[in-house]
Amino acid sequence: TYNDTTLAGVSFAWKDAVGNAPLSATQQAYFTESGAVTDEVAEKRVNFIRGDRDNEDGITYRLRQSRQGDIVNSVIWYTGKPASTFSYAGYRDFAKTKAGRTPIIYVGGNDGMLHGFSAVNGSEKIAYVPKGVMAALPALTKPSYGHQFFVDGSPFAGDVDVGSGATNNWKTMLVGTL
Repeated sequence: TYNDTTLAGVSFAWKDAVGNAPLSATQQAYFTESGAVTDEVAEKRVNFIRGDRDNEDGITYRLRQSRQGDIVNSVIWYTGKPASTFSYAGYRDFAKTKAGRTPIIYVGGNDGMLHGFSAVNGSEKIAYVPKGVMAALPALTKPSYGHQFFVDGSPFAGDVDVGSGATNNWKTMLVGTL
């Protein structure tokens, strides 16, 4: 996800491997409900959203049929090797360099995440929590949860030259909607 204080991409976790908090204080406050619950409860909420099923008993946290949230309106988007027929400056080199990358299928889920799965074996490669849904995510954990749409839009991707002037810098960019 994105830390709204440091303005950097971070892991969606209460603590990282060395015990630091990747999420900003504002983002953590969403999960403590501004101090209404302890950090321990908030950490379990984050872990629940990450897929932990330890406290999924219908009393502490809601029961889910699956860790993967429902996919309602989002259409899948496949991204494989770049199309190598473009004649734009630097594109053929980019396409050649990225020809062996893992093909990915992207889709938005109502678990608050944009998911990317390997198109080769189905393993999840990325689950991105957009900053715009974070405040509402604690509702996903509650036994009284009523369905909400979170990351329900369809993603799409394209190859873009983000260089300036005569400098080419090709990237494949993924865009998603809520």
